[in-house]
Amino acid sequence: MLGSIISMNKFLIFFCFLISSQVFGKTYDITFPSDWSVKEKSFGADYFAYTPITINKDSASVFIKEYNKKIKDPLAFIKNDIEKNISKNSKKYKNLNIYKSSSKKLGEELFHIVDYYYFDNTKNKIIFSQISILNLPSSYLYINYAGDEATYNDYKDSVLSIMKSIRRK
Repeated sequence: MLGSIISMNKFLIFFCFLISSQVFGKTYDITFPSDWSVKEKSFGADYFAYTPITINKDSASVFIKEYNKKIKDPLAFIKNDIEKNISKNSKKYKNLNIYKSSSKKLGEELFHIVDYYYFDNTKNKIIFSQISILNLPSSYLYINYAGDEATYNDYKDSVLSIMKSIRRK
């Protein structure tokens, strides 16, 4: 009797784990360049990746996270999110300039992309950033790429390749 209860509990635990990994797990696969540093489940992200560090330049970074929500107007959502973050951190960031907003097909997927820059008082330099959203069937993928001007421009094509590599599971 006790053995069957233990077996039943093991089965229920395994079943719950299996279901939760299917329901709450990532619904996409992604590929990064081999010379990038990639961490999973870091800084609240599914993936937090750094570009290779070059002499006299900082590394740029990519934050990727899937959120269980659908967005009706991704470009407006991104702009609002940027403005809210800059306003909330007004002592750290200033002089926001959103200079490009578009939807672009990369591979098989339609990404909604906003490019902008701002001045970061803590680094005493201009930071360029790109936020992209990919709507999935019942969630969305949030991708933030940021770096100083030189590093940002050096790796922007690599980030577009990363975005093209996204495959839905």
